[in-house]
Amino acid sequence: MKIIALERGLEELKAALEARGYKAVFADEIEGSISAYIYQGQNLLGQQSFHSALNNFLLTDSAERNTGVLLIQAANKTVDQIISIIENRTYSPLF
Repeated sequence: MKIIALERGLEELKAALEARGYKAVFADEIEGSISAYIYQGQNLLGQQSFHSALNNFLLTDSAERNTGVLLIQAANKTVDQIISIIENRTYSPLF
């Protein structure tokens, strides 16, 4: 099952992802590897929650993380667009 981490403040998106069958957690609740990290601000590298998520990802078994973590900026995207990004692991079909 894909685990999606979200920045705090994206509670509605978290609920929508869970309603569609995804396991969604806030970045400060991550235990193990994640498939995607969804954020809303522009300065992702300055966010402590992102650094925690990245550290958790890097500490997991390399076999579990062979595809990396997809970073998704949530601004101006619908739930359907975000799910498409998660499933296709790319932004390109949306532009």
